[in-house]
Amino acid sequence: MDRLSITTHLIAILTAFSAFTMPIALDVLNRVKSRYGSAYYMDSIEHIMGFKVHYLFRELIATLIALILFSIFVSSVNEQTLSNWWVLFFELLFALVTSTLLVKEFLFIKTVFQATRSDNLVTNHLINKLTKPNSSSSNHAQEVELLIQITCYNIENTTTFTDESIENRLFTIIKEAYEKQTSLIHDETIKNLLDGLAVALTSARNSNNRSIYVSLQRNYAKHLILFFDRKIKNYDVFERYSEEFYEESIKELGSGYYWLMRADFLISVNIWNIQNPQTINFIDKIIRNLIDFAVKEKPDLVSEIIERYRNFVGYDSYFCSDLHKLLTLFGSYNGHYYKEIQSLIEEHEEQITSDPEAYVDKFISLVNKSSYEALKSSTSIAQYEKIKTTALEYKQEMIKEIMKTKGAIASRNTAQYAIRALAKVHLWGHMIECFESFSPAGSKVSRLGFNVLPNSLSSTIEQLGKTHGFSSINSEELNRSYQRAVPILVMYALYCWRIQKPKERLRDGVNKMTTSLSLGKRTIRNVKKIQSAMHHVQYFAKSFDYSHAFCRHFNIIHEVKDFHKATILILDELEKDLAIQLKDIIATQPLSDDIKNRYMDSVAAYPENTLTRIPLLDCVSLTASKQEPITFTMPPEGRVAFLDSNDVHRSFSTESVIESIHNDMAIKQIIKNGSPLETLKPSDYDENKILVITNNDWEAWASNKTRTDLNRINKHLVFTGTALDSYFTYDTKALLPLATLYSPTGKGKGSLHEHLRNAFEFDFRDENGKVEVQARAHIYY
Repeated sequence: MDRLSITTHLIAILTAFSAFTMPIALDVLNRVKSRYGSAYYMDSIEHIMGFKVHYLFRELIATLIALILFSIFVSSVNEQTLSNWWVLFFELLFALVTSTLLVKEFLFIKTVFQATRSDNLVTNHLINKLTKPNSSSSNHAQEVELLIQITCYNIENTTTFTDESIENRLFTIIKEAYEKQTSLIHDETIKNLLDGLAVALTSARNSNNRSIYVSLQRNYAKHLILFFDRKIKNYDVFERYSEEFYEESIKELGSGYYWLMRADFLISVNIWNIQNPQTINFIDKIIRNLIDFAVKEKPDLVSEIIERYRNFVGYDSYFCSDLHKLLTLFGSYNGHYYKEIQSLIEEHEEQITSDPEAYVDKFISLVNKSSYEALKSSTSIAQYEKIKTTALEYKQEMIKEIMKTKGAIASRNTAQYAIRALAKVHLWGHMIECFESFSPAGSKVSRLGFNVLPNSLSSTIEQLGKTHGFSSINSEELNRSYQRAVPILVMYALYCWRIQKPKERLRDGVNKMTTSLSLGKRTIRNVKKIQSAMHHVQYFAKSFDYSHAFCRHFNIIHEVKDFHKATILILDELEKDLAIQLKDIIATQPLSDDIKNRYMDSVAAYPENTLTRIPLLDCVSLTASKQEPITFTMPPEGRVAFLDSNDVHRSFSTESVIESIHNDMAIKQIIKNGSPLETLKPSDYDENKILVITNNDWEAWASNKTRTDLNRINKHLVFTGTALDSYFTYDTKALLPLATLYSPTGKGKGSLHEHLRNAFEFDFRDENGKVEVQARAHIYY
């Protein structure tokens, strides 16, 4: 056995290390399972070490068995069979193998101790894998899952929040992904991180650590919004994350923290950081969902949600005023694009509401055209580069202003939605608080920023004529809710006046408010819609519940009756004023060019089948010189029929002038070029010839003819009061047209369809609330 002394020591060493290493491995596995619930933690340690732990154990056991078998074999043979030199050689070989295993065991123990002391080792390894280019896995699901589990555990079991915490490092990764044009991390990986960090919000909420939760939810919302704003411009993805974010928010209900529910996350995002209009829709959807939930469960949060939304937008947009700077942006004045600038200003809010992306493209195209002209006239490289830089900076600043407009429109509409949602369940006090949050009634301080909820009487009444883009499913219900709220809002507008002038009579406030009413959008449709709604408002205002609820809110119970009477007086005066305004609009609004064109088109309507209805005008000659026209005085129409936005689409039922002209033309042809009725023979007609005859003459001639003879004739009846005893045969193959049309560009022969509209002139006489139209037809025959 002396010659096996080395083998004996190797067996002892391997046995000792195996007994020492295996419990450590088992303890690590149990700890990881209880802490993170993930087996991938051990896989990460194995990746760091470069070998599998179970392979190490297999190698230990295999080497130990080999050593035992070797010692048995050596003990069973003599030196002649296996000399001492060979024994020494194999022992040295086993010693080398054992040394390698001992190095692995040392590396294993070292790695395990580092991993159990801190998560940094595993975290750094996982983050490095996320940023590894050309990875076989684009979403790194296992790595992200383990990172999130480590994050959640640390959040729940630590009290400090540092820049080196895992969640902050993950936020940094997300930030770099959307700020850089090219990122080593796949977008799908970032999506998985965002999904996982939503779970971390729950852990932060469960930790009862206010500072961690506030910081985490703000960072999460900021990077979620900006990542999708810059990288994933897909509305469907926005929609899904909007729902998920809302679900995380409502989990706060039983926690005592209401940061997400009050839209605190908007503090971390600025409107000027937004580049994609769909991002504002994404935020708006979250806000509306929060309002719906808050109205049901926590209505006192609604005013805070609206205030956060207002702060997010900040100030009104200066896009329209700054757009004129384009005329002198590159030095000298350039007025070539003045009309396009005016067009962009006119359609500003409408286009940004309906199709903001197309509006941005129009603006960029306009700047590009203006800068292109400036570049062509540049005289130096320095000037050339300055123009390019100026154009780029101007576009960036103005796109920010467009986003501010989009945000302002969305926030105002959503604020009105909140008012209607509160009014629906009669939460009048909370509804008033929404107005009070920006500009309290008793305050003499004017706050900076735009007012998301104007509280003047004019703005209150204007809302009755607006839709705010509510869905057709619940728009009627929301509008009715607002009608119920108007009496309270009228009282609030009156109270704002009263609190500033407590010594004056309430009736003085009524007189001042009703005489200063001004509607921003004075159209027939708008005023009629307000009038229709006012009937319901007046009906609801008769209830004393409104004045009781309002006066109780402001602790002025002694004025319940006064406010009730004053509100009814204001509404009655408003009804009268609206009637006056409607008459004034109808009397003064300019006639619509579009409606006038539609009227002219209806007068000069072209029949679809000319050979059947006006065969003599199927082919006409053209002249560029005018002669005496045929004049028609059309029946007068009410002025309102020619006004835009009158809430009625009028179809003008005018007698077809062209058919009247053709009728007169046919009679003249029968009288001048006709043949006696007794000479009419069915055999003279084929498919190219048309019989033009009065209805009375046809009846007289056809009374004694067979059905076969009558069917052979292609006829056109001219309806007159008397018979002419003659007829006219029109050959469709004839070379000479029977009528001439005026056409400023036409010569020779032409189609009636192409030139009929040019042959008419119209005069519109607008007098005494009526519009009389005179039509002059330049058709000569």
